[in-house]
Amino acid sequence: MSKKDFKESLELFSRAIKYDSTLALFFVCRGATRLKLESARDAITDFNQAIKLDPTYARAFHLRGLAYEKLGQFARAFQDFDRSLEIDPEYGAAYHSRNSVLSSPKASTQAFRDFEIVNHLMAMRLTQFGDKVLSDLEI
Repeated sequence: MSKKDFKESLELFSRAIKYDSTLALFFVCRGATRLKLESARDAITDFNQAIKLDPTYARAFHLRGLAYEKLGQFARAFQDFDRSLEIDPEYGAAYHSRNSVLSSPKASTQAFRDFEIVNHLMAMRLTQFGDKVLSDLEI
Protein backbone atom coordinates (compact mmCIF):
# COMPACT_ATOMS: atom_id res chain seq x y z
CA MET A 1 0.00 0.00 0.00
CA SER A 2 1.15 3.51 -0.71
CA LYS A 3 1.33 6.34 1.77
CA LYS A 4 -1.72 7.82 0.06
CA ASP A 5 -3.64 4.58 0.67
CA PHE A 6 -2.72 4.66 4.36
CA LYS A 7 -3.85 8.27 4.63
CA GLU A 8 -7.18 7.31 3.08
CA SER A 9 -7.45 4.40 5.50
CA LEU A 10 -6.72 6.75 8.37
CA GLU A 11 -9.59 8.97 7.29
CA LEU A 12 -11.96 6.01 6.97
CA PHE A 13 -11.07 4.67 10.43
CA SER A 14 -11.50 8.16 11.90
CA ARG A 15 -14.97 8.32 10.36
CA ALA A 16 -15.78 4.86 11.71
CA ILE A 17 -14.76 6.03 15.20
CA LYS A 18 -17.05 9.04 14.89
CA TYR A 19 -19.82 6.64 13.95
CA ASP A 20 -19.14 4.24 16.87
CA SER A 21 -16.46 5.08 19.40
CA THR A 22 -17.21 2.02 21.54
CA LEU A 23 -15.49 -0.51 19.28
CA ALA A 24 -11.88 -1.21 20.22
CA LEU A 25 -11.29 -2.66 16.75
CA PHE A 26 -11.68 0.75 15.11
CA PHE A 27 -9.06 2.28 17.41
CA VAL A 28 -6.67 -0.63 16.82
CA CYS A 29 -7.05 -0.29 13.05
CA ARG A 30 -6.52 3.47 13.13
CA GLY A 31 -3.57 3.03 15.48
CA ALA A 32 -2.01 0.44 13.17
CA THR A 33 -2.48 2.82 10.26
CA ARG A 34 -0.85 5.64 12.21
CA LEU A 35 2.03 3.32 13.05
CA LYS A 36 2.51 2.62 9.32
CA LEU A 37 2.52 6.39 8.73
CA GLU A 38 5.37 6.76 11.28
CA SER A 39 3.17 8.49 13.86
CA ALA A 40 3.93 6.26 16.86
CA ARG A 41 2.74 8.71 19.53
CA ASP A 42 -0.67 9.11 17.90
CA ALA A 43 -0.84 5.35 17.43
CA ILE A 44 -0.22 4.86 21.16
CA THR A 45 -3.15 7.16 21.91
CA ASP A 46 -5.41 4.95 19.78
CA PHE A 47 -4.08 1.74 21.31
CA ASN A 48 -4.61 3.18 24.80
CA GLN A 49 -8.25 3.84 23.93
CA ALA A 50 -8.67 0.35 22.49
CA ILE A 51 -7.21 -1.16 25.68
CA LYS A 52 -9.49 1.02 27.78
CA LEU A 53 -12.48 -0.31 25.81
CA ASP A 54 -11.25 -3.92 25.83
CA PRO A 55 -8.46 -4.75 28.30
CA THR A 56 -8.27 -8.31 26.91
CA TYR A 57 -7.41 -7.24 23.36
CA ALA A 58 -4.01 -8.90 22.90
CA ARG A 59 -3.37 -7.29 19.53
CA ALA A 60 -3.83 -3.79 20.99
CA PHE A 61 -1.10 -4.50 23.54
CA HIS A 62 1.15 -6.00 20.87
CA LEU A 63 0.77 -3.06 18.50
CA ARG A 64 1.24 -0.54 21.30
CA GLY A 65 4.43 -2.41 22.14
CA LEU A 66 5.60 -1.97 18.55
CA ALA A 67 4.90 1.76 18.81
CA TYR A 68 6.88 2.00 22.05
CA GLU A 69 9.70 0.08 20.39
CA LYS A 70 9.75 2.62 17.54
CA LEU A 71 10.11 5.37 20.14
CA GLY A 72 13.00 3.53 21.81
CA GLN A 73 10.95 2.79 24.94
CA PHE A 74 12.04 -0.83 25.13
CA ALA A 75 10.91 -1.57 28.69
CA ARG A 76 7.38 -0.43 27.88
CA ALA A 77 7.44 -2.39 24.63
CA PHE A 78 8.54 -5.52 26.48
CA GLN A 79 5.78 -5.07 29.07
CA ASP A 80 3.16 -4.78 26.34
CA PHE A 81 4.47 -7.85 24.51
CA ASP A 82 4.36 -9.76 27.79
CA ARG A 83 0.81 -8.60 28.50
CA SER A 84 -0.24 -9.59 25.01
CA LEU A 85 1.13 -13.09 25.64
CA GLU A 86 -0.57 -13.33 29.03
CA ILE A 87 -3.88 -12.69 27.27
CA ASP A 88 -3.15 -14.96 24.31
CA PRO A 89 -0.26 -17.40 24.85
CA GLU A 90 -0.54 -18.54 21.21
CA TYR A 91 -0.01 -15.08 19.70
CA GLY A 92 3.17 -15.81 17.73
CA ALA A 93 3.79 -12.24 16.56
CA ALA A 94 4.11 -11.09 20.17
CA TYR A 95 6.77 -13.74 20.84
CA HIS A 96 8.67 -12.55 17.79
CA SER A 97 8.43 -8.91 18.87
CA ARG A 98 9.46 -9.67 22.44
CA ASN A 99 12.49 -11.58 21.17
CA SER A 100 13.34 -8.69 18.85
CA VAL A 101 13.38 -6.27 21.79
CA LEU A 102 15.47 -8.64 23.90
CA SER A 103 18.07 -9.07 21.18
CA SER A 104 18.18 -5.43 20.07
CA PRO A 105 21.57 -3.75 20.62
CA LYS A 106 19.74 -0.52 21.48
CA ALA A 107 17.73 -2.34 24.14
CA SER A 108 20.91 -3.89 25.50
CA THR A 109 22.50 -0.45 25.76
CA GLN A 110 19.41 0.88 27.55
CA ALA A 111 19.36 -2.15 29.84
CA PHE A 112 22.99 -1.49 30.75
CA ARG A 113 22.21 2.19 31.47
CA ASP A 114 19.24 1.15 33.62
CA PHE A 115 21.49 -1.28 35.49
CA GLU A 116 23.99 1.52 36.15
CA ILE A 117 21.19 3.76 37.44
CA VAL A 118 19.91 1.02 39.74
CA ASN A 119 23.43 0.47 41.10
CA HIS A 120 23.84 4.20 41.72
CA LEU A 121 20.48 4.45 43.48
CA MET A 122 21.25 1.40 45.62
CA ALA A 123 24.60 2.90 46.62
CA MET A 124 22.89 6.18 47.54
CA ARG A 125 20.29 4.37 49.64
CA LEU A 126 22.93 2.27 51.38
CA THR A 127 24.88 5.42 52.19
CA GLN A 128 21.75 7.11 53.54
CA PHE A 129 20.91 3.99 55.54
CA GLY A 130 24.44 3.82 56.92
CA ASP A 131 24.34 7.50 57.87
CA LYS A 132 21.01 6.98 59.63
CA VAL A 133 22.30 3.94 61.54
CA LEU A 134 25.39 5.85 62.61
CA SER A 135 23.25 8.80 63.61
CA ASP A 136 20.88 6.56 65.58
CA LEU A 137 23.84 4.96 67.32
CA GLU A 138 25.32 8.43 67.87
CA ILE A 139 28.64 7.39 66.39
